[in-house]
Amino acid sequence: MRHTKATREQVVAAIRSNTRPLLELAREFEVSTNTLRAWLRESNLRQRSQEEARRIATTLTTPQGQAPAQRDRLLMHALEHSPATIIITDSDGRIVYANPKFVETTGYEISEVIGQNPRVLKSGITASADYRKLWKTILSGESWRGNFRNRRKDGSLYWERASISPVFGDDGKITHFMAVKEDITELMETELASRKNVSMFRSMFAALPFPVMLVDFRGFLQYANQAAELLCGIALTAGNHFAQLNLRWVDAEGHALGSDHPLVRLLAGEELTEDHWTRLGIVPPTGGVRWVDGFLQRLSLPETRDHAALLVITPAEAA
Repeated sequence: MRHTKATREQVVAAIRSNTRPLLELAREFEVSTNTLRAWLRESNLRQRSQEEARRIATTLTTPQGQAPAQRDRLLMHALEHSPATIIITDSDGRIVYANPKFVETTGYEISEVIGQNPRVLKSGITASADYRKLWKTILSGESWRGNFRNRRKDGSLYWERASISPVFGDDGKITHFMAVKEDITELMETELASRKNVSMFRSMFAALPFPVMLVDFRGFLQYANQAAELLCGIALTAGNHFAQLNLRWVDAEGHALGSDHPLVRLLAGEELTEDHWTRLGIVPPTGGVRWVDGFLQRLSLPETRDHAALLVITPAEAA
């Protein structure tokens, strides 16, 4: 499921208010808790960049109340000691200033980029349409925010989040542009690795010819492959409670699962001494009992370390 920027900010606001558990939000928006944490980190980075841009832009354009020398010292201190990369260009896009963090991030010395266009960092990966949109936005007097995949002097690629704002002169015309950037390479690579792991996990279990279900300790279905849906005769959507699935589960004698049944005990958080094979009957909405042998294993979910029950099913007649 794709989520809009507004939805992400709504979720981030809920995380900051600490009014709802992270796992509950993850289920509602069908994402992992790692993704929620990534959204929060992204929002925090964006806020810091925006605050830094506003602070410096205010210093640049508001001389009242301070002597020029004092104002210049404050400005240079803010620029030189900022934890973010800061680039200032003239109205034609030529670099007139870059701070020490720029050198640390890109590998270019200041003397190598003064008078150059920031396109010296282009990797060729960011689409030309994105740059056109950027320039259209800042030339209209608005701020632009987004991500770049840029290239360092040594040829290595990195991700950075940028906030680019116009700076106006006394006559109201644009005199400079200021970019405040943060290296988010680790964040992007972590999120990409997480997506790859989830994709690999789903692809692997989807290809299995036998049914597999994963239920967490609260009884919520975390995953079910297509073979499980075919067996049960219903859609097994992640996030549904195990007890609320339109199914009936019976033990080997045809009775409803009691509190002593291994599956119930496992979901209740009991630490079973060994993995279990157990006979189960599944009664789908269409009626009839489908007898299966289920292999039960307790495991920990990788993101939360909460325990869950893995149920691997084979038809009883094939056992």
